[in-house]
Amino acid sequence: MRTLRTVILLLLVLPGACRGLVIDHDCTDLSQVPEWWIRQARAAFRMTYGHTSHGSQVVTGMDALVDTFPVYQFFDDHDYYLSGAGNPQAPDSVLSLWDYVPGGDLGNPDWVTWAGLTDTMLSNANGAYTIYPHQRNLVMWSWCGQVSWADSAIIADYLSLMSGLELSYPNVTFVYITSHLDGSGVEGNLNIRNEQIRAYCRAHDKLLFDFADIESYDPDGLVNYMVLYGTDGCEYDSDSNGNPWGDANWAQQWVAAHPDHELSRLAAACGDCAHSERLNCILKARAFWWMLARLAGWPGPSGVAQGPAAPGTATAGFRVWPNPVRSLGQLRFSRPGAYRVFNALGQVVAAGNGGRLPDKAAPAGIYFVRSAAGGPCRRLVVIR
Repeated sequence: MRTLRTVILLLLVLPGACRGLVIDHDCTDLSQVPEWWIRQARAAFRMTYGHTSHGSQVVTGMDALVDTFPVYQFFDDHDYYLSGAGNPQAPDSVLSLWDYVPGGDLGNPDWVTWAGLTDTMLSNANGAYTIYPHQRNLVMWSWCGQVSWADSAIIADYLSLMSGLELSYPNVTFVYITSHLDGSGVEGNLNIRNEQIRAYCRAHDKLLFDFADIESYDPDGLVNYMVLYGTDGCEYDSDSNGNPWGDANWAQQWVAAHPDHELSRLAAACGDCAHSERLNCILKARAFWWMLARLAGWPGPSGVAQGPAAPGTATAGFRVWPNPVRSLGQLRFSRPGAYRVFNALGQVVAAGNGGRLPDKAAPAGIYFVRSAAGGPCRRLVVIR
């Protein structure tokens, strides 16, 4: 009953603008993301990413991005928290990303182990971490082919386990994810199960990194290659015989047609992209940083600006900055009035008048700021 009341409270307090986010093929153009928001994301998040070979595509692309554009800095400081001093720690201004942590993926060694590993890691129940709390506030896992043969009950269990972790760790953001393409097309089991994940995320306002959708489109976004039996290697059926294997390859075709494009140059500099083409790795890395910017508070290319990047701009709502903060008293508002800050359980943790909140400490995590008069809310990140 307590869990039900918590869920209802969340739905009542947090308007749609603060809940639910899908990262797909429309989220790969980083030229639309202000650099300020990338820097905010780097400072805001301390994440873990459990995956095997297919999931490595994201990080492979991230490596290529940062080699060309240093603003996309990240660092794996897992050993620092695991073993203590003597191992390097990510600076506060650099994204801390524990790669391959925990080990395995969403279907390896079985369908449920990942959830237990996540719980143990976040709680440090086994005392593995010398330095704790380790400040992890973003958790992502990926699949590696298992969805192709999963049934609806297995996916339902995955979704239930994710929801359970969200309730257990309300200050941690969990990223739902679809699985890579396998050449089976619209009617294949893979697409049916991916649609099950998408439908759940839409219905329950979850954060979804749509791995399959990102590799279903080239950068022009005009053709859905999944419909043409697209594969994880970017192959597709170009001659309508239902067999994509060894047929045309959209990534190779796009790079050949755009040899001087920034994406083609990044792909040429990218390391080996497991099971796929280098362009696919670049697109997934760009979608990943888009996701982080959105989580840090960037409203998207058509949204209302937040923060000092657009001072004095008239808006339909309000702006808060800086974001992230270390104390709620640091918050500034673009409009005077009364404001309230809610945690992820929908509980009011701070309130104030005159455009400023009391200088009150709050645990690191994701919060939501809303005018006491109602209306839109703004996502706030508190760091330590």
